[in-house]
Amino acid sequence: MVHYYVSKVRHVSQKPSLCVNCGKYDLKDDAVLATTGSSEKYADYVPSTLCLSCETLMIITPHPGAVVGINHSIGNQVTIRDN
Repeated sequence: MVHYYVSKVRHVSQKPSLCVNCGKYDLKDDAVLATTGSSEKYADYVPSTLCLSCETLMIITPHPGAVVGINHSIGNQVTIRDN
């Protein structure tokens, strides 16, 4: 089991090749399951990329103001850090 930490959440319009926060390449695709939607009942999963260096979760969505839900994927855990 892997435990991931998220300190920041950023919306991006396309899959990043490097972190939008720190500029590093230490990225993990879909380490965290992210959802967007008007409510939990009407949420859809969207791709995400987590920077393992600075713990920034980049949600890939064309809707920058979308409500985001964060869940752990099977066999993993996720903790949201309060900075």
